[in-house]
Amino acid sequence: MSFLADTQKLHDFVTLSKSDFLSRYPQVSEQQYDYAIAVYNLI
Repeated sequence: MSFLADTQKLHDFVTLSKSDFLSRYPQVSEQQYDYAIAVYNLI
């Protein structure tokens, strides 16, 4: 479920805005994105 293990998505996650990321990856829900932000901030 988490895309943090996908290196390309992770790169885009840290470089793109939330709206740009969600536009590029429509299979990722806003809730998944918000969860990933929380997890990423813990790392």
